[in-house]
Amino acid sequence: MRILPFFFLLSAVLLASPNEISSFNSKFEQRIVDEHGKTILYRGELWATKPQSALWLYQSPIQKSVYINAKVLTIIEPTIEQATVKTLGGEIDFLEIIKKAKKVDNEHYSATVNGLTYAITFKNDALSAIGYADSYDNRVTIKFLNPSTNKHIEARRFKPTIPSDFDLISDR
Repeated sequence: MRILPFFFLLSAVLLASPNEISSFNSKFEQRIVDEHGKTILYRGELWATKPQSALWLYQSPIQKSVYINAKVLTIIEPTIEQATVKTLGGEIDFLEIIKKAKKVDNEHYSATVNGLTYAITFKNDALSAIGYADSYDNRVTIKFLNPSTNKHIEARRFKPTIPSDFDLISDR
């Protein structure tokens, strides 16, 4: 669950960008570097819409789908035939991030929420990267490749389908 803060941050960034962004789609590369310099690189695609819907499709090195729908997080992991459904609490307060996001220059913003500082980068008014150090001292950088904003995304994309033979872990 180390990458959860980012999922919530992106929902806030959809509200905090220099342009009014109502939807976002992009391939991404997520690099996590631990305190020993060990790096893992994830690749996938993200779809997100206001107010709080997101789907992260991780394609390598593992396959995993992460759905965020308002206050519910669903993670489907085909490799281990498992799904996790969690009710979200106050992990990150979207309004607090928006309120605290400060413009550093034409391309960079910064926000500190719950002790984590997020560096948000826009290029040509498009979200291009987000970086932060998590509570485990991992440096996380997510680069967005060919982002698309304000295009229609079908609501059904954000509805998870959990195979009936998967193990289910739930707090609901």
